Amino acid sequence: MASSTSPLHIIKDSGAPKGSSGYVTLVILHGYAWHGGSFTKMIPFAEKYDARIILVNRRDYPGSQPYTEEELALLRPVVEGKSAEEKTQENLWTYMRDRAAELYALLATLVKEEGILPYHRETDTGGVIVAGWSFGACWLTALLAHGDIASNVQGVNLGHYVRRIVLHDPPYGPLGYASPPEPWNPLIDPTVPPEIVVAEFAKWVSGYYQHGSTPEELEYRVPLEDPVPTIMRLTDEERDSVLCGGPGSPGGSDDLLHANGLRYGLFKRLKDAAFYPPQASDFAQTADSDTWKGAELRYVWCDRSVWDMPWCCWALHAEIDEAKKNGKRMRPITVSRIRGANHFVHWDEPERALRAFICKAEDLET
Repeated sequence: MASSTSPLHIIKDSGAPKGSSGYVTLVILHGYAWHGGSFTKMIPFAEKYDARIILVNRRDYPGSQPYTEEELALLRPVVEGKSAEEKTQENLWTYMRDRAAELYALLATLVKEEGILPYHRETDTGGVIVAGWSFGACWLTALLAHGDIASNVQGVNLGHYVRRIVLHDPPYGPLGYASPPEPWNPLIDPTVPPEIVVAEFAKWVSGYYQHGSTPEELEYRVPLEDPVPTIMRLTDEERDSVLCGGPGSPGGSDDLLHANGLRYGLFKRLKDAAFYPPQASDFAQTADSDTWKGAELRYVWCDRSVWDMPWCCWALHAEIDEAKKNGKRMRPITVSRIRGANHFVHWDEPERALRAFICKAEDLET
């Protein structure tokens, strides 16, 4: 298995569909506290959609390599010296560049050792779709931000393989957008005891919420009674198979990245580099492209997710409108709205989620 040589861990691989010569490979990265096991309900639908689904656990999550103390040190603020803030910012940038390099390396290994098919634009077959859910979206903005290394990873030109990047229901923070005047979630509420903060976060983030059509009509705290939060419907065994509290607990790797990535502007820097690459005037999707800058960028959001997600989508639309108004060349972004779905559509409605990731743009829900 390819992950044996990677610090990342493939928790599940559906394998290539039997008899298929043009299947698409979908590689999925998980979010905060919930690991790749939360996508396993999509696996039974892989063959129906001529897809190979590979679920990846990020570093510090089950089966993957823990971060070293040297790596974790990059996530902590530098406290001494005149340029302490600048050094902290560069350390955070280096940390995420390293994470992008790890993901690039895993993709290259899948190509070399697992026979992943290249993308054929003429027939729209084969290739790789990489999706990042929730907090995992910043791994994909890092991937795009460091696209300069995509043309030669272990001798593989990933520009010939990666056909689409999917930001799956990201919150506003990991894309570097400003918060509303009075944001709330258990992770930033000092009244929530540290020993239960991850459990409270899991309950809050898996609810269904009835939002209005404006920022003033967002519901911040109280989910609908029906459907109940996704986690409330999981058995103890299922919870154990999808949750991992350590990285998101106070002082954990995801906690440090989340807090300091916001504080020092890392997420906005990654998003800006991803959305406005140096050669933003050239988005031609040619077969002989040297990088994957021409790959489709797809943004999928669920309108009954916790408030962070619709707020993020509105911010994205505002940025797209502003770029058009000012004549600023921005990477094209396809936006799909999954109506009535919450942040765990891949668990509650796995086939619907799979379609949102792999279908053609013209067949997307809007």
